[in-house]
Amino acid sequence: MMITRIEAGCVLAAFVAFAAAVSLHAMYEVSDTGLWPTNWPKELEQLRKQSRTLRHDQYKMYEIAFTNQQQFEAVWPHILAVKTPEAPIILLKGPNERLGKTIKAGVRILAPLTGELISPKGGHYPPSAEGIVTNVALLKIGPPWPDNVKSKSGALPEFVIYDNGRWAPYSVQDRKANAPVYEPSIMRARIDLELVVDGDVVDLNRIPLPTETPIVDRRF
Repeated sequence: MMITRIEAGCVLAAFVAFAAAVSLHAMYEVSDTGLWPTNWPKELEQLRKQSRTLRHDQYKMYEIAFTNQQQFEAVWPHILAVKTPEAPIILLKGPNERLGKTIKAGVRILAPLTGELISPKGGHYPPSAEGIVTNVALLKIGPPWPDNVKSKSGALPEFVIYDNGRWAPYSVQDRKANAPVYEPSIMRARIDLELVVDGDVVDLNRIPLPTETPIVDRRF
């Protein structure tokens, strides 16, 4: 497995320094395999070799390219199963380019950095640091998220922020409108799907789209 690291290090100190150096410019760690959690549906295991993983300082993106219609349609229900309830499906027109790679058809899963620990200033720590780092208050990223970040219906926000020792919901729209300042402790909370539609391998006339799911069409 080939891993290309951007602004990274493999030991704890370098891992923390990586997060401390965050800026308005996106930094990614790119792996040419699907590194999603092992507790996701077993039907997705076969897709790891045709996928790549991009780790941003606020989220992970699992990009799965498809060239076979039958394969895609067989696993589509299992991909839907990892999406957060009430999170959107975003439709993109294929071929679609993202960070140096173009895919004709496929899925991108936008997910939180589940298991990682974060400090008030946005410093990242691996799960193994819990109980070892005692000089700062750390929060764990990922479920179970506290009830105070959820809406009345129980839906998760797209992002949360470290706020006085606990997670709080965060609106990117509010940031853009009122305070365009980068906050390194903002983290993705929910799992969204981007669906790259080519009309052949991925054909919207052949797959189910959940009726309760918001559909954001960005193809045109």
